[in-house]
Amino acid sequence: MKRKSAIIFGLIVCTILGTEGIVFAEAGVDEMQQEIADKKAEAEQIQKQIDSYRSKVQSLSTQAASLLNDIALIENQNALLELEIQGTQANIASQELELQYLGDQIQSENVRLEHQKELLSEMLFELEKNQGVELVEVIFNAGDFDELFAGIEALESLNSDLSEAVEGTKLMRTTLEENRAKQEVQLDALMASQIELQNEQTVLEQQKNAKDLLVQETRSSESEYRVLMSELRQDEQSITNELSFLQSEVEKKLADQDGDGLDIAPDLTPPMQGVITATFHDPTYPFRRLFGEHSGMDIATTYGTPVKAAAPGIIAYARVGKSFGNYVMIIHEGGMATLYAHMSGFNVTADQYVERGDVIGYEGSTGFSTGPHLHFEVRLNGIPVDPAQYVIGW
Repeated sequence: MKRKSAIIFGLIVCTILGTEGIVFAEAGVDEMQQEIADKKAEAEQIQKQIDSYRSKVQSLSTQAASLLNDIALIENQNALLELEIQGTQANIASQELELQYLGDQIQSENVRLEHQKELLSEMLFELEKNQGVELVEVIFNAGDFDELFAGIEALESLNSDLSEAVEGTKLMRTTLEENRAKQEVQLDALMASQIELQNEQTVLEQQKNAKDLLVQETRSSESEYRVLMSELRQDEQSITNELSFLQSEVEKKLADQDGDGLDIAPDLTPPMQGVITATFHDPTYPFRRLFGEHSGMDIATTYGTPVKAAAPGIIAYARVGKSFGNYVMIIHEGGMATLYAHMSGFNVTADQYVERGDVIGYEGSTGFSTGPHLHFEVRLNGIPVDPAQYVIGW
């Protein structure tokens, strides 16, 4: 009888550890892995083109400011961004294939795991029937695999072959759990890539408008380009000069209003949420040679989205300018001021006190603008600083 059960037991062990082994051998796996490899190779090839265009952009950036040079720079920046979008799309396609592969692997391992549990049950039933060991009770009372393994291992009559079968099933479950964890990581990476792609496409839309705007404003004339550069820089300088004059006067009003006379710059909250299309001193900003370094942060979202005050303060002015279109300047305590530009309309007037989060205007595309977005600046003692260092919540 023992010999018979041993034979049955051996056949089942062979089935579990042999033909039903952990190695994943689904039909079509090789083809899918090749497809994944092809997508990765495509992304690598695009990266080489990206590196080439980056060199071109870097070279053009060092040339003297002129209409032709700036148009060429914008065109190459657009080509570079389009390649980066293609690279992101190739990476997304590769990640989707890997997710599909992992999903198929997990499904197959799930089936195999359940089958192994059934085979283990049959083995234990045979042992109980032929050797008088009450193992069936262990199986049917087990709520999950952990309880099943604990019950089996507690039986002194468990022989080494059965232990190997149990360990094989444990390994199968561990492999399954690892693949599930890997799939979750892969899914997170895919979602991040998709968000990155959407952001890149928004930036490209803004960048493509830059060339048309430049040609329109200059009428393709080099002399008009020089005039435009002078006007834009004078506009910026007048804002800086006026801010210096107003800062001390407005801060006195703020001190009288809050009664504390605090001279500490406040923390800022985002004026709106959206896609960051240009950062502070952004090297890819298309109009660097017209304005100089980009003095703020550009945020794009749906046209007409409310723009909110980043901190309490007094409206220094709400006006229209050549470069900023409809813009608002708020003076806060501690030598800080914030500027909100290209808005479609105002919701405040000069000398008005606003609380943090009050709506001061609405996103638009007025002035020298490449499309609907908010140009947001933070200034300390009149000097533009990086908003990302002062805004909490980005």
